[in-house]
Amino acid sequence: MSKPEYTGGGSLSDLRVLDLTRVWAGPLATRILGDFGAQIIRIVDPRSLMPRASGYDNKLSRNKLNMAVRLDKDAGRQILLELASISDVVIENFRPRVMRNLRLSYDEIKAVNSEIVMCSMPGFGLEGPYSEYPAYGTTAEAFVAMPWLIGYDQSAPMPTGIAYGDPISGLNTVGALLASLRKRNMTGGGQFIDVALVAGPATTTGEFFVANSADGYEPEVRCNRQPDQAPHSAYKAAGDDNWIAIAVTSDEEWNSLCAIVDDESLCDARFSDLEGRKHHEDAIDNVISEWVKPRDAEELTALLQEAGVPAGRVANSRQLLDDRHLAARDFYVEFDEPEVGPKPYEGQSIPGNHVDKSRWQRAHQMGQDSRHVLVDLLGYSNDDCDALASEETVAFSHDMPNSAAGA
Repeated sequence: MSKPEYTGGGSLSDLRVLDLTRVWAGPLATRILGDFGAQIIRIVDPRSLMPRASGYDNKLSRNKLNMAVRLDKDAGRQILLELASISDVVIENFRPRVMRNLRLSYDEIKAVNSEIVMCSMPGFGLEGPYSEYPAYGTTAEAFVAMPWLIGYDQSAPMPTGIAYGDPISGLNTVGALLASLRKRNMTGGGQFIDVALVAGPATTTGEFFVANSADGYEPEVRCNRQPDQAPHSAYKAAGDDNWIAIAVTSDEEWNSLCAIVDDESLCDARFSDLEGRKHHEDAIDNVISEWVKPRDAEELTALLQEAGVPAGRVANSRQLLDDRHLAARDFYVEFDEPEVGPKPYEGQSIPGNHVDKSRWQRAHQMGQDSRHVLVDLLGYSNDDCDALASEETVAFSHDMPNSAAGA
């Protein structure tokens, strides 16, 4: 099996993955596999748009080859099957009928490679009354009642803002694929995995299901407050839209906070235990708000943390990019991309065993690797490639070098 030419190691460098996924959940899963050295061949339709100027595609398509091929044409379908015959994983997140209509179901792919592990990531799974419904991360979190649990506004449910269903499902998919590949390596034989987008967030809210089924529990609207912690909120600091979150979880932390704030009104005996602080939480919040208001959120975070009080600046995206802790941990990676110029992107949250970031590749252009895949992996001739291009089955971009990380 050909190894990906751009890797410098990585614990998954012996894997080849055919990536037919779109949007976020699937591309996140394959990006993680690519970071750890797997050869990811991204399969895209030449007629589709790649929104690169927004940075959306850029952040999810690093370390992936880009093969532009129409699977609705017989020759394109044959190319996919030939690639599947020399690959370890096929992953897609269409609605169930799409792969059936393309005649690329698991049974048809397994016929050319009995060792293949195939993962489908439809919104609601391959079976059931909702199976053909389209879904995104926002609709997935809505179906499992997450906006009902946010608790900031009694008049309407509030979504998380990060399409929670997508990243959770992407991470679950990585674990499921690695477990299936381990089983294949131990016992032989491929496997099919059905990862429903809605199942990921559903498994993170189980205690609320149990509570409601047991006694009809309904979560109260409590904004930033917690029933067993006080004070517990976000407080406006100096500057434009700067905030700090403070959470006191014990009497010891409360005493440390009082010593730092140094306001006599907080020394009231009524505040000495959690019950009293919860009963008078509004008064406590008013004092802390006034104390925080003229101060810098980052400096306060350091001061409180050093005293053992849980606190953290509520960072916006720009502040997160400038965070000195993440910088010290070498979290970010920079790519110089034609559409947007040099930009930092999030790195890999799991340290070790991944390809060194200096060898990571920025997102490839549509069809940039079509010729490489056809000629070097499948043995097609250049004349074959030209014929496929003339038939509009495969698209080829001009050969362009990719800037490595930090270039």
